[in-house]
Amino acid sequence: MTDYESPYGNAAYRAASDSDVTLDRQFEDKVAVVTGSTQGLGLTAVKLMLRRGLKGALIMGRKEAEGKAAAEALSTPEQRVVYHQADLTDLGDCTSVHERAIQEFGSYDILVNSAGITDRGGILDGDAALWERTFAINARAPFFLMQNAANHWRDVGKPGTVVNVATVTAHGGVPFLTVYAASKAALVATTKNAAFSLMRDGIRVNALAIGWMDTPAEDITQKTYHDMPDGWQKEAGAKLPAGRLLDMNEVARWIAHLASDESGIMTGSILDFDQGIIGCYEATPLPGKLP
Repeated sequence: MTDYESPYGNAAYRAASDSDVTLDRQFEDKVAVVTGSTQGLGLTAVKLMLRRGLKGALIMGRKEAEGKAAAEALSTPEQRVVYHQADLTDLGDCTSVHERAIQEFGSYDILVNSAGITDRGGILDGDAALWERTFAINARAPFFLMQNAANHWRDVGKPGTVVNVATVTAHGGVPFLTVYAASKAALVATTKNAAFSLMRDGIRVNALAIGWMDTPAEDITQKTYHDMPDGWQKEAGAKLPAGRLLDMNEVARWIAHLASDESGIMTGSILDFDQGIIGCYEATPLPGKLP
């Protein structure tokens, strides 16, 4: 029996669909720019991609000492990691991320927009300062980082891939996260529009909409806003279907999947990664309010 030969005969598609590529070579000869990557999910994703052959990475964040230490610890003679200090509320800093990547590596292949803030603010108490800061980091910065990357990839005639870290809260969320939900909903819409705009340039754009995840930043948030004690993750996780919160390593694996040829020609997709199913309820969503 002979193997089926696609009538399209698209070599690029066949290369992107090659299932024989082993995970340790998944990112061979690739360079990634990852925001929010001096700790938490972003750093976890960088470490995973390095284990899978990534040639170089630009990591970024506001804390210089932390970032330089991470870059030094991760760099090897074969795999170079560079730290770039940036504040994503500053448009100039957003541009500097792209410029530094070009300066250090000549080009890059992957952009992961992992940086984000979850400061509390609802429809009744969210103020203009919170709105502007949240949208600057969660929506505006990814837009201009994607714009810089896409223009570069089009100029040099190479494919590229973008992974945006969104949230299931973009579907609506809880009352005290109105501003955050709106910012991530904007990122979801931008992901789809950018994917459609760039699909004929070989540039893929997808987003991972994650649920409640155990991260260093979430630990600080829970203790700051909700007076949670040390070890709160165990009690909170016990109430969830899987008995735990999402783990950064499992989410990083999906970032790697979307960032690599393993995801083929997928673009414009928003993948919900959570323990709840949007639109499904074990009981009425408004107990006591409906018959």
